[in-house]
Amino acid sequence: MLRRLLLGLLPLAALAQPPYLNLSFETNSRGFPWGWGSSSPGYEAAADAGTAHAGNQSLRIRWVNAPATTFADVYQHLPPELFRGKRLRFTCHIKSQGITRGTAKTWLRADGAAGMLSIDNSEGPVGDSDWTAYTIDRFISPDATNIYFGMLLTGDGTGWFDDVQLEVDRAPFQPGPAPLLDLGDTQRDWLKQALNQFFTEMPGGDLNDLWPVKGMVADAHVVGLGEGTHGSAEFFRMKHRLLQYLVTDMGFNLFAIEANMPEAYAVNDYVLYGRGDPKQLLRGMYFWTWNTQEVLDMIQWMRQYNVSGQGTVQFTGFDMQTGTVAMEIARSFVQKADPDYLATLNAAYAPAAPLLKAHSTDAGAVTAAAEHAVAVREHLEANRDLYLGSYRPAEIDWAIQNARVLEQSVWYLIRGTSYRDACMAANMDWILAQNPGAKAVVWAHDYHVSRQGGAMGSYLAAVHGGDYLPVGQVFHAGRYNAVTSTTNGVLRANDAVPSFPGSVEYALHSTGEPRLILDLRKASPDDPASSWLLGEIEWRSIGAVVNDGFGVTPDLRQLFDILIFFDQVTPSVLLP
Repeated sequence: MLRRLLLGLLPLAALAQPPYLNLSFETNSRGFPWGWGSSSPGYEAAADAGTAHAGNQSLRIRWVNAPATTFADVYQHLPPELFRGKRLRFTCHIKSQGITRGTAKTWLRADGAAGMLSIDNSEGPVGDSDWTAYTIDRFISPDATNIYFGMLLTGDGTGWFDDVQLEVDRAPFQPGPAPLLDLGDTQRDWLKQALNQFFTEMPGGDLNDLWPVKGMVADAHVVGLGEGTHGSAEFFRMKHRLLQYLVTDMGFNLFAIEANMPEAYAVNDYVLYGRGDPKQLLRGMYFWTWNTQEVLDMIQWMRQYNVSGQGTVQFTGFDMQTGTVAMEIARSFVQKADPDYLATLNAAYAPAAPLLKAHSTDAGAVTAAAEHAVAVREHLEANRDLYLGSYRPAEIDWAIQNARVLEQSVWYLIRGTSYRDACMAANMDWILAQNPGAKAVVWAHDYHVSRQGGAMGSYLAAVHGGDYLPVGQVFHAGRYNAVTSTTNGVLRANDAVPSFPGSVEYALHSTGEPRLILDLRKASPDDPASSWLLGEIEWRSIGAVVNDGFGVTPDLRQLFDILIFFDQVTPSVLLP
């Protein structure tokens, strides 16, 4: 399901028309129903032109060699603005053959900012069966931030799925038209006129070719720099180069990265004062994704810039996945500032440490530990004025913030991705509040910086409006570093699936430019040459795990203001 979180989730105002959804599986891309995602190791999921309940083809999921404990999942996202607070009736026709264990069925799930709100599974056939309709009927919570639905094959055999029907408050849902899957000369000509070339992504040296960036950024004070994979050298080098430009030419003075907050702030001691070994500090942020020569080069440039006397730039972080260091910072402050409370704090924090170490998902234990952590943070906040007599406001606020990061990391064990993004945005706003008037560069994955519903960028955009500018980075082909699976995966360089007609990457590849910058705000719904950017289109987003990465967004322009494109990418240079 994590991969599907990378697909398009947009505010209703951004949806010029309802999405296509491809409910009868009639539109294909690379032999698979367009617009649907799949997670099916050990299974085959494909369009089947030989079997259909309606139209000319169906979705087929067939067991190949999957272990008995796994299942195949084909899924799609529903824009929450169209369905939350309403009754949704989801009907799918299913046919089966040779299912001796498990079943073929449908499912519907709604998530909120604090985790899953509801999940429903239909009944399903076993053995050999003809087409039968199966229905899920559910009132979708008004608090839903993401809604997913799809088809499952649990066990062996083959399941066919077709003729999906959706009703909203008992009225049939009318999807939008099928998208444009390939561009014509008019669209390609518009692209060639709209794009901006740049000569290199290598940092240092002359930055004059980045002059269009100044007009694109304009007065924005928070720029989100994304990356289409967590393991591409070109993306990292380009971020470094853009940071240089924004700092030296546009007065940006704050950098924040998708890394645990206190561990990232330790790097700031080096950047500002030269304290510590940058290689050790970089490794101390835990993520292999940032432990690269490209990021190290950027950190060393930041130190050199600060030493040069030209200005000051800070290195910070806003993530909260691991709360161990944050816990110790809060504890250390209480030990000196509020020793009478130390025993209470130690008792409150005692349940959290083993849960964090084990990555526990025991809802009862996690909830109890999180509530104890909340009590500590609230105690520190309530006594802030008392601490002011002996301690600087920044020191007190840092202790409170670390207590908050611990609280967030415990809740994250059971609340998941949407909660993490909301916390990262809140932490970023805390950083900005501590640095009034700062102009900030935010480094994270494309998904996190985007304005997709539930992503960090959506929260930043809600608070900062046009003062927040998200930049995505995409590519056509090449190699990238990633792990082979989420559990015991092997970290290695991997060949990317080249982009294909129907994807934005292929459209940019068709210009023949090796690298370019495109201001998506130039696209207009009234212009046939550019309106395709405002409709459903496939695009790629790969995180730390190997996968195809292609999914669908209903309006790319609403995700990002600017796209940076590389025709070819190479793996980042990993450090030991």
